[in-house]
Amino acid sequence: MSKVKIGVIGTGTIAEHGHLPNYQQNTDVELVAFADTNVVRAEQMAAKYHVSKVYSDAEEMLKNEKLDAVSICTSNDAHIALAKLAIGYGVDVLVEKPIGTSYQEAQELVERSEQQNRICMVGMTHRFRNESQALKQIVEANRLGEIYYAKVKILRRRGTPTGWFSDFSRSGGGPLMDIGVHALDLAWWILGQPEAEKISGFLKKGIGSYNTKLLGRWESSNPYNRKNEVFDVEDFAAALIRFKSGLVMNLEVSWAMNGAQDDAIGIDVYGTEGGVSLDPLCYYSEVEQFFTEAKLDVSKNNPMKDEINHFVSCVQKRTTPLIPAEQGAEVLRMLEGITESSKQNQEILLDSFYQKVK
Repeated sequence: MSKVKIGVIGTGTIAEHGHLPNYQQNTDVELVAFADTNVVRAEQMAAKYHVSKVYSDAEEMLKNEKLDAVSICTSNDAHIALAKLAIGYGVDVLVEKPIGTSYQEAQELVERSEQQNRICMVGMTHRFRNESQALKQIVEANRLGEIYYAKVKILRRRGTPTGWFSDFSRSGGGPLMDIGVHALDLAWWILGQPEAEKISGFLKKGIGSYNTKLLGRWESSNPYNRKNEVFDVEDFAAALIRFKSGLVMNLEVSWAMNGAQDDAIGIDVYGTEGGVSLDPLCYYSEVEQFFTEAKLDVSKNNPMKDEINHFVSCVQKRTTPLIPAEQGAEVLRMLEGITESSKQNQEILLDSFYQKVK
């Protein structure tokens, strides 16, 4: 079997530390070309990963190179347009999360990928964690009975990233779109992708740009992306999502807040016959009318490596990926609903809201 020819659009931090090394380690892959508006950065990555072709324009790369697939690792606002462009050239796509910043545009991408019979996968890395897979299997085995409530959170007390993340025009939102998308997607997937009905959301820029001493923060490896020159997004978000099945989910996410930090996704799921948690990784139930807490023992894996390898396999075998575009679009629909509810300062009916938008 010939190697899968890969191009990468956007050569920033997630490409350098996530996509590129794992493509390079996959013996079924040939890294062919990089495209980035910052040509200097692209050339640095090309030298590091022994790639000879560099472009300042993604379409030029797609025109000139015979590619099987691309990774899109740009700012959020560019995801959908670039994915549609690549699909138009007959190329499969792995687009970083979130799928984009507009649900309507995400639906157009879903339709385009279906019409062109191209794979479009969204980079929801946490689904590939062994811990996540374990919880998913327990839920699917109906060990919890009727699931009625889930708590999901990822809370940083001082962890605002630098660069375009705080610029709404490029990111589409703050921690909700950055790390909240991972938390919401993971819980929603574990629970079987129920359909959201009502959402009550709250977004707040409570801390903003800070100068707290002696604490590290995420900083882009790109020197041009290390300042929060624009800060017009929230740094804390919370939501209550009511699903049509009767399940209720509570979500909390922050970049900065005055409280205890976990900085890792926490998920707790409660059912009539049992419950599970992600951190600690446990299953809760009764045995002979005695309450029991069972710790699950799974090996740590490299979820980013598994994500990349899964995408490559889907391209080779023409199989549906674990995170198809339509699921990425549905998660974005819920994220937009949270934001809209916060704007209106009231609970909203998702279906009614999108009918008005149309």
